[in-house]
Amino acid sequence: MRASVLRNQPCAPADRPVDDARVLRAVGGIMSASSSVDARFFGMLVERCVTEMGADGAWAHFHNEADSPVQTVFSTSCQVSGRGDLAAASAAVHALLRGGAALYLEKRSASLPQTPWFARFGAAACVAYPIGGDEGALAGHLALLFRAKPGRAGPYIHALQALGAFARHALLDRPCRDREADGLREVVAQYEAVFQTAPVLVNVFGDDGKCLLWNEECERRFGWTMEEVNAHPEPLALFYPDPAVRAQVKASVGAEPSRLFREWHPLTRSGETLSTIWSNTRMPNGRVINIGLDITERKRAEADIVRLSRIDSLTGCWNRAEILDRLSQRLVWANRGGAGFTAMMLDLDHFKQVNDCHGHLGGDAALQHFCELLRACLRENDAMGRLGGEEFLVLLDEADARAGHAVFERLRFCLHAQPISLGGVPAVLTASAGIAVFGPGDATATDVLRRADQALYQAKHRGRDQAVVHQAGA
Repeated sequence: MRASVLRNQPCAPADRPVDDARVLRAVGGIMSASSSVDARFFGMLVERCVTEMGADGAWAHFHNEADSPVQTVFSTSCQVSGRGDLAAASAAVHALLRGGAALYLEKRSASLPQTPWFARFGAAACVAYPIGGDEGALAGHLALLFRAKPGRAGPYIHALQALGAFARHALLDRPCRDREADGLREVVAQYEAVFQTAPVLVNVFGDDGKCLLWNEECERRFGWTMEEVNAHPEPLALFYPDPAVRAQVKASVGAEPSRLFREWHPLTRSGETLSTIWSNTRMPNGRVINIGLDITERKRAEADIVRLSRIDSLTGCWNRAEILDRLSQRLVWANRGGAGFTAMMLDLDHFKQVNDCHGHLGGDAALQHFCELLRACLRENDAMGRLGGEEFLVLLDEADARAGHAVFERLRFCLHAQPISLGGVPAVLTASAGIAVFGPGDATATDVLRRADQALYQAKHRGRDQAVVHQAGA
């Protein structure tokens, strides 16, 4: 049995006439009716081939690989009563298409497969066109059935050729799209993993204030889960209780969020204030993604470095540069009408003898003991610093000469009451002090220090273990 392609033959009187325009319109309508090729598309195709193209039946048959199941979509008109295996009919046509060319099969020439279904349907002719697969494989075919032989098969063959090419393109593209989709899903999963586990703070808040994204670092550092954040009536208030600061935060992620890092100080669940920097980027969907770095430890380390650069490493009080800078600041403030202060310069008596008798370790211990007792005699706003060796400077805020003398007397009492053990032997330390109260004529720190130094000299000259107040005009 040899199938043949019917070319443009003249229409025999008994043949069904063919409306080329109707067939063409049907093809255009089918191809524009759906943006995707799936089972619903092929169901629509076979039905419209019957209702709009003039066929009596139609099917779309898929049989790409040997181990893949056969799938066939039939028009409702193909369901005839009585015996007849419709699947066997479509399989028989598919077998004839192995050559890869369009087929025109008809009962009269005995090229129509001899299956019970064709007889039950009353088929006089069948037009079939192969759907090619990868590397020349046969993926399936489209078929039109006629109870009256059409006058010309050409229009139907061209119609099925166009529909088959359209279907083939979509069917072959689908695995590529599926692979691309799988690749995109993998990329999304990878980005999700990066988002969740990255050692940076990443979150997104919606226009209603609710948190939409909250990665593991946010949960770890702030102490709240996203559900707990959203359970709060105003989630942002958890981190920024001050309404004014909260308004500034909201403004920073407004219509034009800044991608430049800006420092903020949110609270954690435990009440700790963090130092963080945030960059805000608006995404294509309009959401603003906030990416932050927790720099709390770095800021603390920097503050420690700065503090250590201003502290005397042996005694823990301010070093010479820092205490003189603080004296200058107080002087500027006082000259501008601020509160006055009193400066007290102290010198540990007979310190050379301590070093000579007990060595430098003993001298260091004596300085540390002296500073510990002196610090206990001062208020929080007072400042003490080591000028060098055994010489110290104390700045007493809002204090007059009597207050300065009272501080020295407390220190003197503590030194006598709490001797230091040097080499296993208790030793009582004493100190001398010169006290100078800020005056309107003090233009520079040197003016104050000179007067305090003069008073200290007088205290030592009078026998040490005492304080002398510099008298105005002296």
